[in-house]
Amino acid sequence: MTHLFKYCLFVFVVSLVPFFSAVGSETIQELPGKDLKTTTSSAGAHILEGKLLNTEGEFWIVEDMSGNQHRIHIGTETTLPQTPKQQGDSIQAVVRKGGHASFIQ
Repeated sequence: MTHLFKYCLFVFVVSLVPFFSAVGSETIQELPGKDLKTTTSSAGAHILEGKLLNTEGEFWIVEDMSGNQHRIHIGTETTLPQTPKQQGDSIQAVVRKGGHASFIQ
């Protein structure tokens, strides 16, 4: 009986993967006329280190160590540092799939 329960639980969890991978992907868009990379890693969450170039509403433009510019989404679920970041500040961000920042340091 225990094996049947584990199997059913596994099938249920695996069936949720496509749902969660699509959540939030609609908010990241390329900026017209600018050469920006959207941070849409297929590996899921990753750390983005770089310099804050600009803030545009809910989006931050970050230049990574290689000189590539990324647009990340800062939402209500994003944990921000106690002291606000300004242009030119170095940041580290945990960015989820779709470019949504979970944590900024």
